[in-house]
Amino acid sequence: MSFKIIDISSEKKLQLSNVASRDLNKRFGKRGDLLELQVCTLSNELLSTIRLTSSNYKLVNKDADNLSDEIKIDFQTLLRANGFTSGKYKLKLNVLRPKIFGLNTLFDLKEISTSRKELRVIANRVNNDGFDLGINNYISERDSAPYFKDFILRFENEEAVGINILLNDLVAKHEALIKLYKPLPPSISLQNTFYVVEEIIDPLSLTVELHQDLSGLTEEGGIFLQPNFNIDTRTNNSIPSDFKDYSNILSYSLTSSYQNLLNQLENREVPEISYDYIRPVSSSTEAIDIPSHFENFVHFGSAVERIKNFEYKVELIELYDTQTLSINNITSGASSSNFILTNKENINTKKQNLIKGLDGYERFLYYTKGTNDYTWPKSTTTYPYTLYPVSSSQVESWLGKEGYGESVTGGQLQSASIYDNSNPYNLEKLIPNHIKESGENNFYLSFVNMIGQHFDHIWTHIKHITEIKDTHHTRGISKDLVWYQLKALGIDAFDQFENSNLIEYILGQGTSGSAFYDTPANQTLVTASNDGSVAKQDITKEVWKRLYHNAPYLLKTKGTERGIRALMACYGLPSTILNVKEYGGSTPVTGSLKDVDLADYYKTFTYQKSGLALKTSAAVLPNQFMVKFPWVSHAIAGRSAKSIELRIKPTKGNEGMALGLHTGSLGLQLVLDKYTGNDISSSDDASTYGRINLETGSGNVVASTPYFPLYNGDFWNLHLMGTGTDVSFGAYQTNHLKNTFKYTGTWDTNTYANNFGSAASDGSEFVYGGSTGYKGSIQELKGHWGEKLTDQTLTKHSLEPFMYSGNTVSSSFDNVIIRLPLGSNDKESLENHVPDTTLKHAKNSATTHADVTEQGITWEEVIEDHHLPTPDTVGRSMSSEKVRIDTGTIEDDILLPFDKSETSTLDRQPQDFSDLGIYFSPTTEMNEDILYTLGSFRLDDYIGSPLPSSQTSSVYSDLSTIKDYYFKKVKRRYNYWDYIKLIQYVDHTLFKIIEQWVPWKANTKTGLLIEPHYLERNKFARELPVRSDGQTMTTGLHGAINAQVMGESIDELYTIASSSMVTTNNLSSTTDSEGQRKEQGTNTTIDLFSDYMDPFLRDANYPNNHSSQAPITPHPTAGKPKGYIAHKSNTLLGNITKGKTSSIYYRTLRNGKETDF
Repeated sequence: MSFKIIDISSEKKLQLSNVASRDLNKRFGKRGDLLELQVCTLSNELLSTIRLTSSNYKLVNKDADNLSDEIKIDFQTLLRANGFTSGKYKLKLNVLRPKIFGLNTLFDLKEISTSRKELRVIANRVNNDGFDLGINNYISERDSAPYFKDFILRFENEEAVGINILLNDLVAKHEALIKLYKPLPPSISLQNTFYVVEEIIDPLSLTVELHQDLSGLTEEGGIFLQPNFNIDTRTNNSIPSDFKDYSNILSYSLTSSYQNLLNQLENREVPEISYDYIRPVSSSTEAIDIPSHFENFVHFGSAVERIKNFEYKVELIELYDTQTLSINNITSGASSSNFILTNKENINTKKQNLIKGLDGYERFLYYTKGTNDYTWPKSTTTYPYTLYPVSSSQVESWLGKEGYGESVTGGQLQSASIYDNSNPYNLEKLIPNHIKESGENNFYLSFVNMIGQHFDHIWTHIKHITEIKDTHHTRGISKDLVWYQLKALGIDAFDQFENSNLIEYILGQGTSGSAFYDTPANQTLVTASNDGSVAKQDITKEVWKRLYHNAPYLLKTKGTERGIRALMACYGLPSTILNVKEYGGSTPVTGSLKDVDLADYYKTFTYQKSGLALKTSAAVLPNQFMVKFPWVSHAIAGRSAKSIELRIKPTKGNEGMALGLHTGSLGLQLVLDKYTGNDISSSDDASTYGRINLETGSGNVVASTPYFPLYNGDFWNLHLMGTGTDVSFGAYQTNHLKNTFKYTGTWDTNTYANNFGSAASDGSEFVYGGSTGYKGSIQELKGHWGEKLTDQTLTKHSLEPFMYSGNTVSSSFDNVIIRLPLGSNDKESLENHVPDTTLKHAKNSATTHADVTEQGITWEEVIEDHHLPTPDTVGRSMSSEKVRIDTGTIEDDILLPFDKSETSTLDRQPQDFSDLGIYFSPTTEMNEDILYTLGSFRLDDYIGSPLPSSQTSSVYSDLSTIKDYYFKKVKRRYNYWDYIKLIQYVDHTLFKIIEQWVPWKANTKTGLLIEPHYLERNKFARELPVRSDGQTMTTGLHGAINAQVMGESIDELYTIASSSMVTTNNLSSTTDSEGQRKEQGTNTTIDLFSDYMDPFLRDANYPNNHSSQAPITPHPTAGKPKGYIAHKSNTLLGNITKGKTSSIYYRTLRNGKETDF
């Protein structure tokens, strides 16, 4: 190892200005003196601290006291002994002398001043007497010195310079007060300890360079670069390999895979030629005519010589195998002699070197399976393949003969000779005929062909460079050039298998010679390939080729969602598996939008969803069905309202029965009816229109929907609902713009409504999906017992077709008795998946599957845009509405000269965030299922209570309630590990390139994300402030209301100033149908009305109630003035008769001027 000092300097820690100084000649060697070497990188990052012993240095010219002012240190030996063999380093040599108790007694920090320049320290292991003696002795030593002496406080990885010290013996545990030259480093706290030393000389800093001695190379040659410890690895970081020893790295068995690996490592062609694409003469595959397959790799050389050369090498391999077999058959004692063993090893080495030297075409002939007509015949069909001998009939037939004529019946030699004769670039064409015809020049011809073969590799490289713009998916740019082209375009390409086993990476085989990758212990390999695994480098390069072929589109859409989706498609990840999540806030509902009905607004996240659907290719025969499930119940009584839903996608023009409730020939059914009139809005759109007829079991049409595009090729959500007195039905569909189209019909009847069942045992026996005459696809059959689904719920089901929630958050668990996904869960199953598996929902409680007729029914894949209604809440949440088209609105379409009545676009837009999520998360799947089960809900209704009891609580009690609703159906904990184990097979380098593809300001989350689900939210209990003044409802304050409650009835009448009122402030827990208090908060409401009217008649238009119409003058009892509009108020008129004129109530312009109130 060579050692060179590049730079040397000293470090002065104490810089005092305007103070006289001189150099002192100090000596080293007293008891306790020590040398300390710190090894750092060039950027001063500490790598190691070495404390030198007497064997590491030598004192020169020692005096009588064995002290010296000269020290010799062998840095090279010292560094090598501590593992530093090459590279550039900074060395810091400290020459130290311990003070105050030496190195074995540590001081503890008791207090640090705010300036961090003054310390109060103690020594816990030393009593007061010993402590006083040590401190006083050192103070005396400093005071008697003819020069100023500083000292060093040595912490574990830091140090500080002390300039003064004082003993404090006025406390129980004596302590020392230390003054520092500079503030204590911020990393030091009261938990750190230190010892005190003096520096005999200023520390020495050396910059050194080490590198290995290389035979034949000088140090000045600069052949090898030194390690760069400052390289930025944030972009090109890789997943490290497992720990390996020398045996793992260097030892391989001499298998065919090992020989193939060595061949590819030692004979790399640039670029590597894909010989699988060899095609026969006059091939017209993919409309591309190729004269001969040899043209891919033979240009200047001879195809015949290439085949003959390989034949000769196979003969040599057979010879080596025969010789090895003869040696193995020796059974006497000579078999273990050195001569025999050496000879055997020499033969194996020759064979191995021969196989390693095979070029690309020869490697194709040797290793490719024998079923390929253009490779050497093999006697086995599984890897590793065994070659037929040269003398076998199979090889003779495969080789054939050169030339033309009837005696030549084909073979590779004939194809090769035909190509050579037609190849104008063959170097033999440059040789005169009289030289070629002479047999004495055969060696010369072989030499010329050898030179031609040498230049063929160069020609191949040039040929592929000229094809870099060829976008053909197989014969386009060479896979070995695509990385360089991507780099030239500014696209970074990463290799997900960079630390894989070489045999798997290059050959796609196992280390034991198997055609498949090595399978880890306790795991089973599942594959659809009979040909073995694909080389991992080919998988990576295939992704690179996709990136290159799509580079124009990728670069044009860089920084957009389309660009990200294109990247994912190049990596083979559809948007149904990994989607782009943007984040935004909730739509504001204050100010000018205070009257927005939140129940009509759904904040949605649009994404693609894949699933299966049950499909029939022919119309269902009479009295047959696609799916049938029991409907009547013996265990659920008293639920007259019931609802059925089914998704259908009928074939154009089909007029079959889509959905029905039947008991024999009696029942109700929804039958499709195609439109037969003229085109409606565009050419040939009549064929897409139809309607839905409600028919009785006898086929009578009793109600119909309007005509609508029933056959537009998308799924429609059918519903059939009954309440015991009426039947309603219809179809809902939401398009890509999230516009929901609704076509419904009703029928008032008592007789046929009983098909839904209201008593314990009545109702239809079965529900049918896709019955007589129906042709098309069906999906998601759902039955709700106990409620008639509202328009809002049906709209949500149209936005998110896989949602099975009801009108309330508890409906799905309480009321859903049928939920047949019919493929929507990506399973070819007819199982009934209900939230409450204990619900006795069928005629036979053991029924868990639907029946299906085997009549050409298959499963088809369906990919749709789903609009998942997400909980509307404060803060950021998933959104797909970052690009919005909105216009300002004007209230009542009236423009006022002095008042603003317009709602601007900005008032309607929610807050946007720069967060971006492109990640896998098990929580996403849970959130999706939560919304399927509970439906969309405003999360603020469950976490935003202003009541003091809610603010001081450590949990959200209302949120816990709906959380319990959901987890009723979860029988066991979710297994996060299975999810993580599944996604680990996704190419992780996708997320590296995505991080470079998003806008710079985007706060991007990629990879795997574990986060709380919608119903999991932590809460910190809040301490409410206590005030003695200004608090509402405190006795004696101006804001207090004193009232006297008489009696126990909430409807008691009280008299105040000749008026009558009823308190209706709902101080009791009165709730609505969804379980929410009708009035929340701490304020009360007083409604005014006449004392001689019905107290429950809250009619704002009644004359006596007009006393509360402040500030409008009440009209006489005799009648209302023309154009009078009643307005409800909860404020007494007498309180504000002198109030400011209202700017809200005004007359319409048609009844007077704008100022005529």
